[in-house]
Amino acid sequence: MRTYETAALMPDLTISFRSQMAPAEPIFEEAFTAFARGTLIPTASGPVAIEDLLPGDEVESSAGVQPVTWIGSTTYKSATSDDAKMQRSLSRITAEGFGPGCPMADVVVGPAARMVMRSERLTSRTAHERVLVPVADFTDGARVVDVTPASSVQLYHLMLGRHATIRIGGIEMESYHPGRTLAHAMGESGTALFLSLFPNIAQAEEFGELCLTRVTRATIDSRQSL
Repeated sequence: MRTYETAALMPDLTISFRSQMAPAEPIFEEAFTAFARGTLIPTASGPVAIEDLLPGDEVESSAGVQPVTWIGSTTYKSATSDDAKMQRSLSRITAEGFGPGCPMADVVVGPAARMVMRSERLTSRTAHERVLVPVADFTDGARVVDVTPASSVQLYHLMLGRHATIRIGGIEMESYHPGRTLAHAMGESGTALFLSLFPNIAQAEEFGELCLTRVTRATIDSRQSL
């Protein structure tokens, strides 16, 4: 079990703050482990550190300016600790690792972070040139480097009114969405427990549609080798 902190924008525009224990399983972890403390989020008022955001703040996204509807956070413990569930390292995207200004400075992200990649060869498989790929899939010791902090780090994720991408340091990364198969993957009781972390969401369908297809680096590489 792990403690998860949430802040949600409720229908009456109040903010619900909660601290809740839930299983330290992948589908739960992915809702809280995308961005490290200090990550600058582009808002309508300028860049704001993710830990300083509140539900209701307006963020610049690929779908336009949108309000933050939910923010989740948890404490990352490295794989060297006794916490066996959180086994993956953080990832440091090095400055200009993916081209000029991409990113403009080093960006540290968690295991759940996905970024937009473009590949014309993917269109025959996904019907899209732009797809979402886990940042960790690109770990090569140069552009993306594994990072194991000496102490605990607070990680975050955020949800917008509509699933979209956010430009973090020059790289497009996705806002939170549990994916299309939440109910099927967890069953009725598991889904109910998961949704208890989202007091602003009554049923899984309310998360809406994914803005882009999710794939792995292996999928991209297999298409490019054809």
